[in-house]
Amino acid sequence: MHQESLRVVIVGGGTGGHLFPGIAAAREFQAAWGAEVTFLTTPKAVTARILESYRIPWRAVSSRALLGQGLFARLRTYFSLPGHLREARAVLKELAPHLVLGVGGHAAGPVGVAAWSLRIPLAIHEQNAIPGFTNRWLGRLADRIFLSFPDTAKAFPAERTCWVGNPIREEFLASPPPRPDAPFTVLLMGGSQGAHHLNVQTIAALPWLADYRERLHFIHLTGEADRETVAAGYGQAGFSAEVEAFSHEVPRLMARAHLLVCRAGASSLAELTALGRAALLVPYPFAANNHQELNARFLESAGAAQVILNKEFTGEVLAAKIRHLLASPEMLAAMETASLSLAKPHAAQEIVAGCRELVDKT
Repeated sequence: MHQESLRVVIVGGGTGGHLFPGIAAAREFQAAWGAEVTFLTTPKAVTARILESYRIPWRAVSSRALLGQGLFARLRTYFSLPGHLREARAVLKELAPHLVLGVGGHAAGPVGVAAWSLRIPLAIHEQNAIPGFTNRWLGRLADRIFLSFPDTAKAFPAERTCWVGNPIREEFLASPPPRPDAPFTVLLMGGSQGAHHLNVQTIAALPWLADYRERLHFIHLTGEADRETVAAGYGQAGFSAEVEAFSHEVPRLMARAHLLVCRAGASSLAELTALGRAALLVPYPFAANNHQELNARFLESAGAAQVILNKEFTGEVLAAKIRHLLASPEMLAAMETASLSLAKPHAAQEIVAGCRELVDKT
């Protein structure tokens, strides 16, 4: 097959956890094969802005969530499935892709089934340690299943699975500039959901760290609602801090950090291991199937992170963890070494290579 003739559809939900791995794979398809990539997703404005910023063509497809819905909403989802499947088949017939790659989220469901029904090679990527609902179903149909965590293989047929890691943007793969030894920099990120508790308890930790005030610097991404309150908290406590609602410079900020305090979404974990950063992980407690805790435990078991459950994350606990790591540079160094050992920087390339094998067989 000529590279310029290859057409690929990537389909996934509109959350960043599905979107950014899909973008990383899309860019690798374009770079390695010169492929024409079309992203199919839910019609969210923020999703459109992100895809357009990466110059990836996209189209909206109809789908509805099933998990976490009331009875009426679930019934409506079931009754809408035939229409969504017809639409997905029509879109795939128009685009005529040589391959469909599903990256999770309910949008991938109808398109994945449509690809299978049209005998288009279907691959899926599961980001989390516990598979999402859509991928559990598509795993029965997919020709190849790529995993971010090795233990996830138990949920899928072994002969079709491959542990490759989670594709991340190339910005995280560049060698970071040298990190100054001082001040000890803590990067806090609440993620797209559930940042408020982390924000409040971090400010509550500052009095317990008063004697380390001159040695510490905080970089804190708060989300929009808490930015002013958190910034005022650092100021009142007399701590050096950079406080922003969001940042497009996370790779640069992560490279500066000696310690991360964050949720345990699969993309965040792949990014911090790519840079070899130690972390205190506070899994989002309402993640589907509690998958964030399972994600976090994988890093903890390797010695790369320490897990603090959300209900146990208090200012006093956070301060004690920071004080202990400040006093134990050898422990911090060991965590960083373990973190880097878990990195899978070639995940996107491995997915693309595996997909190429599928296409070449057809």
